[in-house]
Amino acid sequence: MNRQNFIENTWQELDEIKAKRPLVVLPVGSIEQHGCHAPLGTDLMIAEAMAASLDGDRILRLPAVPVGVSEYHRDFCGSLWASPEVLKQYVGSIIKSLYFHGLKTVLIINGHGGNREPLKEMVRYLELEGDYRVYVWTWFESIEPKIIQLYGCRPPLHADEAETALLMAIDENLVERKKFQESAKGSSPVWGVFHAGTLVSQVVSKFSKSGATGDPMKTDLEKGKLMWQWSRENLKDFGKFIFDEMDPEEKS
Repeated sequence: MNRQNFIENTWQELDEIKAKRPLVVLPVGSIEQHGCHAPLGTDLMIAEAMAASLDGDRILRLPAVPVGVSEYHRDFCGSLWASPEVLKQYVGSIIKSLYFHGLKTVLIINGHGGNREPLKEMVRYLELEGDYRVYVWTWFESIEPKIIQLYGCRPPLHADEAETALLMAIDENLVERKKFQESAKGSSPVWGVFHAGTLVSQVVSKFSKSGATGDPMKTDLEKGKLMWQWSRENLKDFGKFIFDEMDPEEKS
């Protein structure tokens, strides 16, 4: 039994754990197509792996919220979605129930681009409501300057050479290398449809036949390992920042 897993505790055990003022970690992902070579659960699996990398006797990990804001992938079979309002209400309700039990500090580990703005907006309004301490951490945002340096530009980060490399660094068996070419053949070099520099559509079927972006043929496992290392280091550092905020007397 792992006491860090929220659901493996009894209510009495959790009542004792909350006296330590733990950090509750909530992974939020998506279930959506990721080209011909990567699984529907790519973003979910990445969020769960990131969450699992956090360790300590004051960490409490909740099960992941699996479905996110992904309707723009709907033309590809298996893609599931929730509306931005539903995601905000659902995740917000989880946070409010934690708060009711005295668990006020929550770190949302987000693995999906479409979840970023709804989650950030939800957190902004929670902060105005009361003494909530809620943070949203997205892996590719946290290390974006390093990703740009690694690739020479900002990759599209959907079933491309960067996201695929990271997923392989987590578990090589999740990726079908033999389908890289099929994904790349119908891929889009950028995310979205643009006119005169303005984004005019993010419906994926309008700019990618395979559902992929970038060039999966250029997937480099070693680059994936670097991003996996950088992400975990950044997350660990961010966790320390949160605990310093929770324990200001110890920080001083």
